[in-house]
Amino acid sequence: MPTFTLAPVRALLGSLVLCAHSALPVQAAEVDVFYPTSEPAYQTLTLTGTVEAAQNADLASLQAGVIQQFFVEVGDKVSRGQKLMTLDATLARLTLAETEASVTSSEIRLREAKRLYQEALALSEQQAMAQTLIAQRKAAVATAEAALNREKSNLAYQKELVNRHTLYAPFNGVISRRNGDVGEWVTQQRSVLGLVQQDKLRLVISIPQEYYQFLKEPENTVVTITPDVTEAAKLTGKISRYVAVSNEQSRAFTAHIDLPASDSLTPGMSANAELQFNRVQKQLVWLPKRALKQHPDGGTSVFAVVNGQAERFIVDVVDKKEQQIAVTGAPANHAYVTSGVALLRDGESLTIKNTEGQRP
Repeated sequence: MPTFTLAPVRALLGSLVLCAHSALPVQAAEVDVFYPTSEPAYQTLTLTGTVEAAQNADLASLQAGVIQQFFVEVGDKVSRGQKLMTLDATLARLTLAETEASVTSSEIRLREAKRLYQEALALSEQQAMAQTLIAQRKAAVATAEAALNREKSNLAYQKELVNRHTLYAPFNGVISRRNGDVGEWVTQQRSVLGLVQQDKLRLVISIPQEYYQFLKEPENTVVTITPDVTEAAKLTGKISRYVAVSNEQSRAFTAHIDLPASDSLTPGMSANAELQFNRVQKQLVWLPKRALKQHPDGGTSVFAVVNGQAERFIVDVVDKKEQQIAVTGAPANHAYVTSGVALLRDGESLTIKNTEGQRP
């Protein structure tokens, strides 16, 4: 009785099944996609600084003397040139009066010398006056003129001495302190009043040395200032200057940010400064959170539809806002998958079912 083996039959059937499967079309996965928005990703840095006045002066008298009167108190607003304090100037005024008298006397002597000289010239035309005498009278006029000029110079000096017994405001500001009282003796080395300018303020910050390359073009740095005051509005300023010398302890550079006029800021307050350096690092792409795939190693990626297939991009999440995330490392001109991301594989065929966002 003949014996039959089933092995060839099984092999033939397997080949037929394999051919049948290969002939079937691959089913593409249906996915939802989102067309993202993008913006430049700037290098930003947030620091805390101190508000300072552009001018903060310790005022001292230009002359030593006894305080006679104060015209301002602490907290008063003053204008440039306003009288702040006077010293007892009795002796200086007496000397000034004496000098004024000397000037008057010199003017009289000069007029008399000129009269005698003119008289000598008239007589010389009649040959009734010796030339030597004429020369003497001419010299007397020159001597009188020099004496008058000397007395006028003394008069200006004495007027300045009297004026220096009064202290005037060198700029607009607020009186911040007073170190003296009527009847006290003060010298030029002693500060009597403090004056702080309020209409020109600046924020002083320390920028770490890692950001030194950005300070080479400070005018291109956008600065947003947030005062440490409840419900205070944000302000926009600019770096006016920086000190190109690093502090040995902090390894930081000092920068000054000019502040606009604001009722929210006064000297001595603190404020936060967000610096946006004008140097684009990467493109920032905003996507829905559901477009993000988390990796077991902690990394993240997104899938874009490129030529009908899934293409993976490894990204970094740099910002979040409600249900959206901002990532870098993904081009902005693709549609990104927002459904079934967890099971999606690189290179998998895709069919777009629903579309969100605005096409580029």
